[in-house]
Amino acid sequence: MPVQDSGINRYRDFVLKNRRSMNESMANILFFCAFAGPAIAVDRFLGYCNVSYTSCIWMSLALVLLSLGQKILNRYFPLSLWTVFWGLVGFMVVLTFMCNANVGVYITYALVPMVSLFYCEKFIYLVSVAMNYVMILVSNAMVSDIRFSLRTDFHEPLDWFIAVMGGYTIESIAIGVAGYYLCNRISNHFRSIYTSNIVLDQKYRDEEHKDRVTRAITRLYQCVYVVNLKNMSYEVVQRDPFVSDVVRDEDNLATNIERAVFALVETEDKQQMLEFLDLKTLPARLDQQSLIYAECQGKLHGRVQLSFILVERDEEGRPASVVFTLRQVA
Repeated sequence: MPVQDSGINRYRDFVLKNRRSMNESMANILFFCAFAGPAIAVDRFLGYCNVSYTSCIWMSLALVLLSLGQKILNRYFPLSLWTVFWGLVGFMVVLTFMCNANVGVYITYALVPMVSLFYCEKFIYLVSVAMNYVMILVSNAMVSDIRFSLRTDFHEPLDWFIAVMGGYTIESIAIGVAGYYLCNRISNHFRSIYTSNIVLDQKYRDEEHKDRVTRAITRLYQCVYVVNLKNMSYEVVQRDPFVSDVVRDEDNLATNIERAVFALVETEDKQQMLEFLDLKTLPARLDQQSLIYAECQGKLHGRVQLSFILVERDEEGRPASVVFTLRQVA
């Protein structure tokens, strides 16, 4: 439960940071769309449309003001839904104005739902889709008389309005459902990523803690080897400078361990230690137990304890890996 709660909280933090970032992106999108005014004015100059120059100016001015407003709101209220919908709804209002100003607005209607997807919040997306459809409804109602007058296949403006809105309704439903599916997939994907990161972070901290404990324990020993009895290889976990000075890593495993031991063990105990260090008899001695040890007099001071600790057995139950330790006990 703590991992799950932490994952939810971290994902929520991501969503809020993403909201702030998307608000900034929305400001840039609005500013870029302001260049549509001059582009339409050029189109009017070339005689391809009948949009007034005044409408082009108002269109660009509105988008620039919306962009500036978005930046200001995002600076002081970056996480507020009012900041989010300032840009989204504002752009819808401009599209409605453009439609009423005889600008042919078609696929641009899909821009608002598309942008809202990147907030990765289903509520924002659903509200955007619903309001976008309302704006399409209002826009086409406002221009139904003009558009009807340009057609000969409809008896009255209402017929044109119903026909056009039928198409827009089908498209809005298709886009809305597909977008909701994508939004849901995106949200679930990011949530799973953040939950996985929480688990990985926890495992990393656990492993790091275990590693610190292991290092603390191994510092108690003058020598610690992990020995693979299958191929007679070894890994040095701990070895103090005195032992390192007398061993050579190019030696085989048995010679390496013997050099390490004899650097610290008195001569009279060497035969006893040789028998204890015999790797050929070690599997048999560990057959029914997981730890064997021996003590002898040390050269430097006190007594020295040697031990073999069983780590794992093979499929047939024979010792496959052990830890060899050497430490001064008194």
